[in-house]
Formats: sequence, C-alpha cells, structure tokens
Amino acid sequence: MSKTARFLWGLAGLVLVASVAWGLYRHLPQDVGAAVQQGRLYLGAAVTPLFLMSAGLALVLGLGASAASKLSSRAPPPLAKRPALSPLEVVNEDVAIAVREMLVELGQYLRGVASQPEPDIILFMDTLMDGAIRLGASDVHIHPLEAGTRIAFRVHGVLEEVLTIPREVHPRLINRIKVLGKLTLYKLDKPQDGHFPFATQEGPADIRISILPTNHGEAVALRIARSGVRLPQLTALGFPPALHEKYRQLLGLPQGVIFVAGATGSGKTTSLYASLGYIKESRGALTRIASIEDPVEFDVPLFAQTQVNSEQGFTFAQGLRSVLRQDPNVIMVGEIRDPETARTAIQAGLSGHLILTTIHANSAAGVFNRLIEMGVEPFLLASATVATLSQRLVRALCPHCRTPSPISPEEVARLDAAGIASGTFYGPVGCERCGGSGYLGRTAIYEMLTVSPALRDGISEKLPSPRLHEIAKSEGMVPLLAAGVERARAGATTLREVFRVVGGGA
Repeated sequence: MSKTARFLWGLAGLVLVASVAWGLYRHLPQDVGAAVQQGRLYLGAAVTPLFLMSAGLALVLGLGASAASKLSSRAPPPLAKRPALSPLEVVNEDVAIAVREMLVELGQYLRGVASQPEPDIILFMDTLMDGAIRLGASDVHIHPLEAGTRIAFRVHGVLEEVLTIPREVHPRLINRIKVLGKLTLYKLDKPQDGHFPFATQEGPADIRISILPTNHGEAVALRIARSGVRLPQLTALGFPPALHEKYRQLLGLPQGVIFVAGATGSGKTTSLYASLGYIKESRGALTRIASIEDPVEFDVPLFAQTQVNSEQGFTFAQGLRSVLRQDPNVIMVGEIRDPETARTAIQAGLSGHLILTTIHANSAAGVFNRLIEMGVEPFLLASATVATLSQRLVRALCPHCRTPSPISPEEVARLDAAGIASGTFYGPVGCERCGGSGYLGRTAIYEMLTVSPALRDGISEKLPSPRLHEIAKSEGMVPLLAAGVERARAGATTLREVFRVVGGGA
C-alpha cells in the first residue's frame, strides 16, 4: 500500500474515531446527577443507581478521576428509613415530633457535606431535595446572608430552618440549581425562572425554580409539585362533631358552591383536598372530579387536574369553561381572583355541578360582599351558594407539658366584650417532646355559614357582612372566636393564639 493510501486510511480512521467520540459526547449525560434523576424517572423511582465508574469514564463525563470513587462510596441518604410525610398531612402531635427529628437529622448530615474542603454539591443538592420531599415540604428557601446562606423548608405552612451553609458554598449550590433548570450560569443581576424533574422512592416531582438577585447574592425559592400525594381524611381536620356532620351532608349535594375563606397558609388547600377525597370515597369511583389550579400543587390519581397559564391567556375562567365541557360532577377551582371566574363558578353551581373553591375574605359572612364587589349578581350568588367555611390555623399546645394558666385582665375584657364567659385556660411550659417551645404542631378552628332562606334574602338585599353574620349566629353558627375559645378551654391551644389569629370579633 502506498504512503498516500496509508495516509488516507489513517485520516479516515481519525475521522471515524472523532465522529464516534462526538456522538458519545452528545449522547452521554453531561451531569451525572441529572442522569441519575432521568434514570429514576424512566426505570422507576425504586431503582437505586450503582456508580461503578472507571477513572477514564469519569474523565469522559468531565468529572475528573476522583469523582467516581466519591459517587461509589456515598452512604445512604438520611431519612431513608423514615416514612415520608404528605404535604397535606394534618399536623398532629406525632407528625410534629417526626418533622422536628427529621429536620435535625437532615441538617446534621448536610452540614457535614457542606463543611468538607471540597463539598460534593451534587450529593448536597440531591440530599436536600430528597429530604424536603420526605418531610412533605412545599417549598425550599435558599437565602444568602452576610455571614452565610440560610436554608429553610416550608413544612405544612410553617418555615422551618434546616441549616446555614458557609458563604463560599453558596455560588456552587446556585450554579448546581441553574444547571438542573437549564438556566444561564453567568446571569447574576436578573431574576430567572425554570424547573427540573426530581425522583425519589415516593415518586416523581417537578421542582419550580425562582432566582432573585439580592445584595448578598442570588436568593432561590424552589416550589415542589408532587404526584401520588396521600389525601388527608376529613375526620382528621379537627371539625367539631356537629360541624363535621353538617359539612359531610353539604359535600353530598349534587350542585351548588362551597367557598373556603382564609388567609394564605391557613390550610384552605388541605381542606379542599380532604373534601374531594371524601367525595370520591363516599360517591364511588365513577364520580368525575376535576380541578383548575395555579399551580397544580399535588398530582392526585383519578382527578382530572388542569393548570392555568396566565402568560398564555389560559385563566381560571377559561379553564373552568373548558372543564365544564368534560361533564364533571365536582369541580375544584383553586381561587376566585377576578369577576369573570366568580361569575363562571356561580353559573356552574347553578347548572348541576358542585363547586369547591377558595377566596380571600375575613369571615364566612364576608365572602358575599367580596363577591358582590367583584360584580356577581346578588340573587345569583344567593341561589348558588350553599355554604361558606372560614378557617384559621393556631399553634397547638404540647399535651405533655401544658398547664392551667391564668389569663390577663386584657384577655378577660376581650372575652367580656364578645359575650363569652371566662374559665380555665392553658399555657405553654416546654419539655423534651416539644423541644422546649411548649407547642407541638398546629390545629385549625372553623366557622361555617350555611345559607338559609333568611340569609338568602339578606344576600339578595346586599345586607352588610356584620348583619349577615348576626343572622347566621341567630341560626346557630359558632363564630371563629367562640370556636377558638372552646379549643383553648379544651387545652388544644392558648387564648393568646386565638386572639392572635382571629382578633376580638364575635
């Protein structure tokens, strides 16, 4: 073979090797952590990856020769042997203790990872998200401060600190999040939004990223949207027996609108999902249940869930109109925010559908004036609404150390002004079970207004909220303050907590 032929054959071989290498480069995962997540999603969440990686392959993947040994020697993640908590868990004593213990265990583990001379950021991020999902957290907050970066979870509506990491670790953690979300690494002075999939043994989740520049660095909020969430039982919500029975009867109605009112973080979503779970259980699998949410917080089997997209013009009102064409029996509308959604929900409640939705209002009676201000016709509102439920969350006293406690003269005066008798109440002490705080979890207090003929007339006549409130009281409604005082008498919470969340209104 001539020199020219050998040269051409050699050149062809080099081209072949280069093309194969380019193909491998394009198709091999550039991020091992992301590849593991993809593998879990494709092969099943229960699959545990084994990193048996040679130094050569680690170099091909851009990890360096030491990366394979790091990955193969990883210990099982913390909390692996603990049962996962649902984001919709009713926060009783056992759940509160589990949350506190899991936070301590997770924080200690992550602190050890972050304190290494070369912290394994992939391990840190994977463990952080796995722990958040096992704890039932809805959000992860990464907040840079002058001395370090504070990481906290929002668990059952309460922000719980996990740990503070060294300041020098912050940029690496943020870059890891940007890589997962396919965001721009060098953009440090502008907000960015994205998302990435994450899989655990509890199933897949979608993590939504929000990055905001601050004076100490980029702050990150991660919203966790999970699938396969365990719905809470209606019996676990803490309704008084009479109210619970009445509410169950309302959930059995074929049509109408039930409004759940309360501030952000007052447990409205938990109440709605528990209500839908009860409807599904009591009516059977053939009952069609649909929801329009922003965003879809929890992927629930057997529910037809739709997410609004305001940027694309897909609003709550448009989503509700589309869902109605699917002929559902029950519809959950995440929130009434605008006149169009309000009017559409009312019309749906009058046309053979049971509508469950939330609205921001200060009381059960205040819902009606809020909707009338949105432009809903009073007579249609009166005809469609079957009940309004107002709720608040209060800290629950630790049952192991609570003690009878005298109330202040100011509290006595507030009770007298509301026409409520004084009595024995309880206060916090602090013990090992509650971490010295005197409180353990949270509990809810409710007031429910059932629309009667007298109230229907009052709504149609646009009576002010205080007047509707008085009519409802005369018909047996227990107001929020009175309901809270009863929980305080029973030792479930303190009178101060009740006044804090309700105020002094009767």
